[in-house]
Amino acid sequence: MDKYAHHILKFGQTTLPNFLLKNYRKIGLSNDELLLYILIKHDRTLVIPMPEINQLAELTGYGQQQLFEIFHQMIQKKLAKITKIQIAGQQVDAYDFTLLYEKLALLDESESDEEGEVFSNPTATSSTPQVNDQERQKIFESIEKEFGRTLSPLEMESISQWIDLDHYTPRVIELALKEAVLNQVYNLKYMDRILRNWEQRNLKTPQQIEDYNRRRTQSSSESETTYKGPKIPFINLLNPKEKKD
Repeated sequence: MDKYAHHILKFGQTTLPNFLLKNYRKIGLSNDELLLYILIKHDRTLVIPMPEINQLAELTGYGQQQLFEIFHQMIQKKLAKITKIQIAGQQVDAYDFTLLYEKLALLDESESDEEGEVFSNPTATSSTPQVNDQERQKIFESIEKEFGRTLSPLEMESISQWIDLDHYTPRVIELALKEAVLNQVYNLKYMDRILRNWEQRNLKTPQQIEDYNRRRTQSSSESETTYKGPKIPFINLLNPKEKKD
């Protein structure tokens, strides 16, 4: 019993508002999302450092990609967002669940008993083609392969924002990746500059981007082969005194 009490004190307690447990489905929180929130919450409520994904996978039995998708769903539904906090003098990535409690407060004010009536998914009625999980995973894997390393959760979220918020298609992101690799720059910030540059030039489809890159390459090739130095007169070797323009 003493050993049991020691474990209870050592690991502390996680408290959760009963109002959240009663209404979590009404604000769009799924069972899996609530479970992960409870598991990473500990003694915090709003801003929680990102968990060690391997430990969370071992604890839940979920794969790392499945865990990321659950966290991403919460961000997409505007129940959480990614931020940074200071811990022991170092900046670390964290999940900010302030939005979740703001929606819970609005639910309390609305007195709505109909699930999903107050908070619908803003992307559900969008006419923008949705990218499925398989396509999203393929993008992650392509970037990881070219970068030669595993993407962090923050990087995965940045890529997901290209898809969900900026509405870049998987093919357009692949073209930006190809451009970055050709220039031997292996980071998302460079890819983001490429995507923004194309957007500013109103290049929205893969065909428009490929045509633009083709014209740019052709123009660069022509400028390299065209002599732009001073004019050199031609000398007739049979009659050195005769010069031709």
